[in-house]
Amino acid sequence: VVGGLTYKGGYNASTNTPDLDSSTSAATYTITVSNASGANKYYVGGIQQQSLTLIPGTAYVIDQDSATNDGHPLILSTSAIASGNYQTGVTYELDGVAETYANYTNTTLFNAATTRRVNVTLPVGAPSLNYICYIHSGMGNNITNGNIAIAVGDTYTVTTDGLFFSEQVRVGDFLIAETATAAGAGSALANWTVVQSNIDIATAAATSGAAVKGIAGYDSADFTVDTTGYVQLAVKTFKGSVGNGAALSYTVTHNLNSFDVIVQLYDASSYDTVYADIVRTSANVVTVNFTTAPTTNDIRVLIQEI
Repeated sequence: VVGGLTYKGGYNASTNTPDLDSSTSAATYTITVSNASGANKYYVGGIQQQSLTLIPGTAYVIDQDSATNDGHPLILSTSAIASGNYQTGVTYELDGVAETYANYTNTTLFNAATTRRVNVTLPVGAPSLNYICYIHSGMGNNITNGNIAIAVGDTYTVTTDGLFFSEQVRVGDFLIAETATAAGAGSALANWTVVQSNIDIATAAATSGAAVKGIAGYDSADFTVDTTGYVQLAVKTFKGSVGNGAALSYTVTHNLNSFDVIVQLYDASSYDTVYADIVRTSANVVTVNFTTAPTTNDIRVLIQEI
């Protein structure tokens, strides 16, 4: 699911990569340095030399604010030494100001700063990487992309709302793998079955794109829903013709089951509005009384329930 965290059952839309790690990785890694068995080591959130999970396309902050980091600027490298430094998608800050790689790794400038940050958003296809100290060897560890291999039939539970490829998923929905995928490899919506167990309530909006599509109920006074779920507007109108050249009064059965109806008449030849005395005889019948007998079917009767 899109976001700063890696969630089991989640998905990173910017990389077409499901985030299916069994652990949760923080969007900000707090780094400290401490001596372990006679040598300085990086500690990630208090854990010695923990692997860093950096999912391609997701932004991370590596926080070296702790004074224990003095003299130990952290960099990313394709090897265990600084000559393999990797800078694609990597920026540096000292005291909130963007700095170059050279300035960040300058221990005089680094040690003088109160806040020290490495900002990382790895691109898709980034090489295997390590986090290391620019000055000293053996302080860091490897970097993983946070994703595991997927086998056909693997099932995951969505743990936070977001987009799974182009499909909206919610907490509690299930994702079932239909195609095996190697660790860190891209995937596609067609490779998954999404079982929605937490469907949204539909909302109204000015445009289709702004409205949430989901579960909705219908006012039975205005809509009908058949056994297949097909929704139609309820019939709330009637139209017909009266007139036989002799009678002055006509009974019109509209079957709208309401006295709250508007009755309008017009001449079928001239299309002019015709006025007559209207009596709401019952909830389903109106009586139309004329002073002059209309010719055969010359008067159209339009009735609408309000």
